[in-house]
Order: sequence, then structure tokens, then C-alpha cells
Amino acid sequence: MKKRNILFGYQYQDGMITTHPQEVAVIKRIFSEYQNGMSLLDIANRLNAEEVEYQPGVIGWNKSRIMRLIEDERYTGKDSFPAVIDEKTHQAMVEIKDSKNTQHDTDRNRDIFHIDVPVICPVCGHEMDRRHDSRFKKYQQRWICSNADCRTVIHKPDDVLLNDITVLLNTMIVNPELVRVPAEPEHEPNLVVRKTENEIVRTLNTLDYDKDTLRHKMLECVSLKYADIDSASYTAHRLKATLASTESLSAFSLTLFKRTVQTIHLEKDGTVTITLINHQTIRKDKKYAADNDRSAESGTQNPSQN
Repeated sequence: MKKRNILFGYQYQDGMITTHPQEVAVIKRIFSEYQNGMSLLDIANRLNAEEVEYQPGVIGWNKSRIMRLIEDERYTGKDSFPAVIDEKTHQAMVEIKDSKNTQHDTDRNRDIFHIDVPVICPVCGHEMDRRHDSRFKKYQQRWICSNADCRTVIHKPDDVLLNDITVLLNTMIVNPELVRVPAEPEHEPNLVVRKTENEIVRTLNTLDYDKDTLRHKMLECVSLKYADIDSASYTAHRLKATLASTESLSAFSLTLFKRTVQTIHLEKDGTVTITLINHQTIRKDKKYAADNDRSAESGTQNPSQN
């Protein structure tokens, strides 16, 4: 696609930069609509719908293109370009843009940006996305369901969310015996493992065998056995040990969170529930349950006190 060789709204005439009347009309319309509160996307969509050309034979309006025009100081008469707006108007648009930029003071090192587990919608079960808007004084952070047919919105300040998670983790730190450790199941090797073991035995019973081939087959068998082990019990024991060796938290610990939490669940009223890596759900009301079980009242007592 051929690129423009001059800023939109202008043209060359006899080697001089002059205004392009039809494009200047579009520019002034864009600036007016933006000052009146229309979003960049809405402006671009209107221009595309009306098939307004950005250059001969090309439409292709988008948010980035509109923003570049709004930010360009040459429309005020700089760099030998005839002015189509005054500096006051340009400054007003820049201020509008800055007020809409809700991320310019965002510290990406904060813990909230390193929470990489799913936050689950209470209505449809899809993941939720965090949104921040500093224009709202009361609730600057909210979580929106990513499901287009749901779009549930839950207002939850970052510091409150992290504090609620900390409280739940402290419950388990103080009472690590509440971690549910499943009974060790009687384990029978699966068909693939048994087949590999039989191949090794047959190889050893031959008079002449290739040692490298046998070594490879034995390593394969070990790998298959490891993959066949039920890891639920190991995961629960590891979680319990982690919690037992941790001091009560005075603030949110991203390190502990990453080692223990599998998912976060938000209720409509903003209540936080976490699911640990052993699939055990921890709620504020201190009922502890696995994902597929009912909430267990027995989990509210410390077994050592029975």
C-alpha cells in the first residue's frame, strides 16, 4: 500500500505545502468529536462506515491513526504547515488524552501484576480480567468477565483483594493440619508400564543384547512409572509442609501465593475464595472443601483441639 507523503489535511501545490480543503474538514470534525467526548474507536468506526478516505483509495481508520492526528502539533502551524487549529484547541485535546490515559502512573512491579492464576467469574465460570480507571474515585479497580455473553463486573480494590487472600492464607498457616491429604491408593502399573517391563525382562533373558538399547528401555520404563504415579498425595504433603514452615503473614506474600494458590474466585459481593494447589477450596467462612465435594463443616475445627 502506498504511504502518504504528507500529513493528512495537507497537499503540495507548486512545491508549497497548502491545506487540502476536504481533508481539513475531516480533521476539524475529528477534533470536534473528540473534544465532545467521543472515543477514538467510535470516531474511527464512523469514518470507516462512511468510507472516508485516509488517502486515495484507502480507508483504514483506527484508534492509533486518530490519536497520531490529535497529538500532531503541526496542525497548529508548526514546521511550515498552515494552521488549521489554534494552540489552545490542541492543548485542550492533549489534556483530554492525558485524562483518559489511566495507566500512565501504573507501577508494573506491584504484586497485583504478577498474579498469574485465573480469577474466576461467579456467574459463568469464565476467567475475569482486571481493569483500572483512575477517573473513578471510589472504585478504581474492577474485574470484568471475559465471556462476551456474561460480562459480569465486580468492583474490588487491589489492596483489598490482596489483603483478603492474605487472611485466607494465614488461616491455613495457623492451621496447616487442615490441608487434606488423600489416602494412598493401591497402585497397579498401567498396561504400557507392564508391557515395557516385560520387554526388559525378555531382553535380559537373551544371550546377546545391545546394552545401549537396554539402558534406553529401562530409562523409558522409569519415566513411564513416574508419570503413572498419583501426585495428589505428594502435592498435599508438600503444601502442608510449606504452610507449616511459614510464619503468619503481616502483608501479602507473592512468593507464598505462587507456591500455594491455584485459582481465585470472586463472588458477586466481592468475597474472595481461593483454591489451593491440592484443589482444596478456602473460604472466608472457614469451610474447606475439594472442588467436587460439599463444604465440610469438620474442616472448621482444629483436629488437635478435639
